Amino acid sequence: MVLSEYTDGELGASYVSEDPRASSVPQIVQCLSYWDSLTKDGKLPCWGSFDWMKVPLDIIPYCGVVDVRTDPLDFIYRFWGTAHATAMKQELTGKSVKEMRPASECQSVFGQYKATYIAGKPQLFVNTIHWISEVRDMKEHSLRLPFSEDGESIDQILAFSDMRQDLEHLSTAFRKASYSPKPN
Repeated sequence: MVLSEYTDGELGASYVSEDPRASSVPQIVQCLSYWDSLTKDGKLPCWGSFDWMKVPLDIIPYCGVVDVRTDPLDFIYRFWGTAHATAMKQELTGKSVKEMRPASECQSVFGQYKATYIAGKPQLFVNTIHWISEVRDMKEHSLRLPFSEDGESIDQILAFSDMRQDLEHLSTAFRKASYSPKPN
């Protein structure tokens, strides 16, 4: 089921939600298993219990971590992996997801973080980035894992975005894309 679809100049973005526990991507299975090991008594794990050395080291460049802000809802990157910076031609550490370009990708990623925040549990999204002029679709699987200091209110969300298959094409598409103004 398509949850959202956005178009902005050269690039479009859409995503569908899938059951993270049904994923066959080994790194997603490993990350989810590690997250599960941190949960206690059905409560969300706290970010302070997370250890980067417990996830496959080769996926860290494909990870991002956001701090959740409420009133109004926003997601601020505390960590923006180098693969994201390479593919998307932008550095977002310390910046809001709302500053991501192009607007289509911003809206898609914001929607996924919001869905994870509302669900309060791990979410898996299959993203399709549509490179309009090249008539090419690129895929990525994004696992989003919520964390909480009090076990209930979500404070951080870790994302692993498996874009390894299309990294080179994504990098070219984002470089060539004409960026529209950011959405409000």
